[in-house]
Amino acid sequence: MRYALSSASLTQVRNTLSGRPMLAFDIDGTLAPIVAEPWRAHISDELRACLRSLAARTPVAIITGRAVKDARPMLGFSPHYLIGNHGAEGIPGFERQSTAFQRVCGAWLAELSATTDAHGWRAMPGIMLEDKQYSLSFHYRHAARPALARQILEERVARLVPRPDIVHGKRVLNLLAPDAPHKGGALQSLLGHSGCTRAMYVGDDVTDEDVFRMRMPEVLSIRVGRKRKSAAEMYLKNQADVVRLVRRLVAMLDGTRYPARSHAASVSPVAQ
Repeated sequence: MRYALSSASLTQVRNTLSGRPMLAFDIDGTLAPIVAEPWRAHISDELRACLRSLAARTPVAIITGRAVKDARPMLGFSPHYLIGNHGAEGIPGFERQSTAFQRVCGAWLAELSATTDAHGWRAMPGIMLEDKQYSLSFHYRHAARPALARQILEERVARLVPRPDIVHGKRVLNLLAPDAPHKGGALQSLLGHSGCTRAMYVGDDVTDEDVFRMRMPEVLSIRVGRKRKSAAEMYLKNQADVVRLVRRLVAMLDGTRYPARSHAASVSPVAQ
């Protein structure tokens, strides 16, 4: 992995920006710090201003594991695309499939909520089940024994019908309906919908590796936090570097404007 803010890497970044580029970002751990209580996460005023300026120059997409309803207030600007639930919510033209995912997750939630097993996940302090309508997430960051919590959750989830696609995160187990798109598939769909010929994607988590591993020649992948086994081409040291990168992107695009037609407004908010 190469440092994204080195001179050689910035030359590659500039090349990616030629033509009609899409710039895509994860939220948690990328644009906002990961915090113990997810609802307290926020994007800094400085980064928000930079992103707003960036969105005035080229199409910007936010692809997050959060529900659209939760992500939108965090942003403070209008991206051209706002994709939630790892790709299961918000892709233009994908509404029928998203409704099917919602039904599956609703059935899982009803089954998990009815569980009375005294030795199951409900009996372990520090585990929280989050209903995001189009996916479910088990958070176990506060569990005293996270490895045991993960084992108990995996065993319980394996009994759900249909069996979920499990996406591991930072002490979180994401449950997606079978055939639900991941972040890489979402980005591919957005490229086709937008007419953009190139893209840059910045993320930090296991779920972002779904983009990195696709190795799409038209997509430049950047990971926040260097990790030897990551499939990303470049890395940023921390979130302060994210701000520096976005500033650079604005400067590189300065003077070049694209139509700022927003598709995020067409996505209906969903209940948490």
